[in-house]
Amino acid sequence: MCFTMAHNSKRYSEEFKRQIINLYLSGKSVAELSEEYGLVEQTIYKWKKL
Repeated sequence: MCFTMAHNSKRYSEEFKRQIINLYLSGKSVAELSEEYGLVEQTIYKWKKL
């Protein structure tokens, strides 16, 4: 069986997204946040753009 990310996508609250971006702005790297919170780096970059 082959699963794509679309089948595995999660919904995150706006509050959680803001928390991650605030951590990024305070000096945490995208790689650190990705590892710490189990997020895909691309997701963090996408939130950053918003």
